[in-house]
Amino acid sequence: MHELFNPGKPYLPNKRWVPGDVFQMLLYVISIGLSTSVALVEKWQKDEALRGELERQRINTELSYLKAQINPHFFFNTLNNIYSLTTLDVSKAQEALLKLSRMMRYVLYENQKDTTLLSKEVKFIEDYLELMKMRLSQKVHLLVKLEEPKEDLIIAPMLFLPFLENCFKHGVSSQQESEISISLEVMGDTVFFEAKNSIFPIPPDSPEALENGIGLVNTQRRLSLLYPEKHRLKLGKDENSGQYGVHLTINLA
Repeated sequence: MHELFNPGKPYLPNKRWVPGDVFQMLLYVISIGLSTSVALVEKWQKDEALRGELERQRINTELSYLKAQINPHFFFNTLNNIYSLTTLDVSKAQEALLKLSRMMRYVLYENQKDTTLLSKEVKFIEDYLELMKMRLSQKVHLLVKLEEPKEDLIIAPMLFLPFLENCFKHGVSSQQESEISISLEVMGDTVFFEAKNSIFPIPPDSPEALENGIGLVNTQRRLSLLYPEKHRLKLGKDENSGQYGVHLTINLA
């Protein structure tokens, strides 16, 4: 240590340190501390970047898995509807197939992307509802109010589909009067979606009974991953009206 700070000078054990020696020692300690701190900060930043990248990969993988589950769920219900139409009205079945092909194009191309235009999502909803109307009886009252987005707002594709499917799965009866109401409004960067339907039990032997609400569960998970702190979702039975309701607000800013 003496040779480091006093090159060429003899070492005198009994000599007391002068202020200059103390100052040099402090500089040495400070330089070592700074070097160590910089190295630790750089390592922390690299580790943090790696953790962030791993988290992004995990979220992307999970979102792809969730969307893969939603797609078969959607086509299963829709193809069943068209099959029913073929035994009742061939022309309507043909029209339904044309609408389904347009919807499939949306699913195949838009659903593979992370985002799509809200206006395209609204068109998809309109096609879906038109397809559902073809199999409804006079006992089902369908009220629809979809606002055409004026701005080029961006949204994750097919977020609303499970809520729509749920309406027609639980809100339609061939013997009793039923009602389904669906609305979508846009105020600035915020989307307000609401769906309500009557509640009828699903027969236990129905294939839909085995699905166990997978579409709703997946959509809730997608919302939490895509719009954390930017969405509010309230769903459940309204005891006053006896209807099942979904209220979803998403800030797309």
